[in-house]
Amino acid sequence: MNEQLNSLDLAGLAEAYDLECKAAQGRNGRGEVPEDFWKSYCAMANADGGIILLGVQEKPRGVFQALGLGDVERVRKALWDNLHNRKQVSVNLLSEQDIQPIEIDGKTVLRIQVPRASRQAKPVHVGANPLGGTYLRRYEGDYPADDETVRRMLAERVEDSRDERILKGFDFSDLDMDTVAAYRNRFAAVKPIRFHTTHRT
Repeated sequence: MNEQLNSLDLAGLAEAYDLECKAAQGRNGRGEVPEDFWKSYCAMANADGGIILLGVQEKPRGVFQALGLGDVERVRKALWDNLHNRKQVSVNLLSEQDIQPIEIDGKTVLRIQVPRASRQAKPVHVGANPLGGTYLRRYEGDYPADDETVRRMLAERVEDSRDERILKGFDFSDLDMDTVAAYRNRFAAVKPIRFHTTHRT
């Protein structure tokens, strides 16, 4: 059974989440995945995630009107098809539960919950090239990421994979304990916590 909301509920939703509304009516009024959906999807994934509502218009800002989608299942299928098309978007972060029809003021709209992407998945981008296809979420808007930011995200993805690698044949005797102690002191200055004393052997 679809979740049921009204326009007033949307105001509360907008306060709790990063919310983007798109009319998504299409040429024939039956509904479609708008081209700018993918910019919002990527921008939210590269930030802290958010919610996209297809079939809802926001005019003026903060005032919501549910238009509904004439053919929700058609729109949902098109969404899934494009999520698995690497020419459209670099990665699919969504599961079935993230894409659900809901009722708003008696109209059926599609609610898409976009999760925050892991560092390994960033940058999430439109098309095949992250340079020029990466977007960031800033104050409820989707903005192109500059090349330097994209390269930094790509570098962090590589660094993360190195940090997760288990090195065989090493133990604590291979660590420079003076360096470890210096790190702990710096860390404790920022986030005071009690460390267990490490004794050299």
